[in-house]
Amino acid sequence: MQRHHRFVTYVTPLIAEWIRKQSDERRVSASIVIGDCIFDAWHRATEADLRTPATDPVRQNIFITVALDALLTHHPQADLREKTVTAYQRRLERLGIAAPRAQGGDDEA
Repeated sequence: MQRHHRFVTYVTPLIAEWIRKQSDERRVSASIVIGDCIFDAWHRATEADLRTPATDPVRQNIFITVALDALLTHHPQADLREKTVTAYQRRLERLGIAAPRAQGGDDEA
């Protein structure tokens, strides 16, 4: 039979308040909230160890981004890349993920 182990730790008041709020919202004990957080962290750590470069979503996204940028940069229609970036920015704004761009140029001066 599997035995569970008990760990005792101290947390900051801010974290304690968050744990209490989570346990109230989920209607479970604080121990379950803490256990779930530990399990999620363990799962992310072990899942990352099992991934190969070919199946790692972060690596795939980086590759796709670089490849798409290269295709758009060297496309015969010279302004296609800028149109794509502008459309992407509009979509982010519409979804509330990014703040609207300030009017004017892109230079930092």
